[in-house]
Amino acid sequence: MSTIATHDGTVVNLTSGKVIVEMHTVSACSSCKAHEKCAFVDKADKIVEVETDQWQQYSLGDSVIVSVNESLGLLAVLLAYILPAVVIISTVVLMLLANTSEAVAAITTLLVTVLYFLLLYRFHDRLQRHFSFGIQKA
Repeated sequence: MSTIATHDGTVVNLTSGKVIVEMHTVSACSSCKAHEKCAFVDKADKIVEVETDQWQQYSLGDSVIVSVNESLGLLAVLLAYILPAVVIISTVVLMLLANTSEAVAAITTLLVTVLYFLLLYRFHDRLQRHFSFGIQKA
């Protein structure tokens, strides 16, 4: 069974099909089970777009609870940190095994890393649909 992480927030904007929520971090985050995997720990306030068909039931200033499946946080860490590290290390090793100069290996690694993040950006919409948040009134 998947664990759900929740955060309190305030509705700051409404658009058709979306509720824009500002989430506030609190010192109690350190006692949360998802503390180590959570993007909201020790950060400034976060703005999150929550897509929902019931967006009209919310008003500006409403207190809400935003929820996300904890496994999505792990997937985000994989996409943002682990896979780029693997790409960087693999490219450097392959370039050096191919007897290229260190400068060529460095430039190639930089280009491959930029390509990786451009691909992430290219599939931003698809990823955003996958990383969906839930919302409910507090």
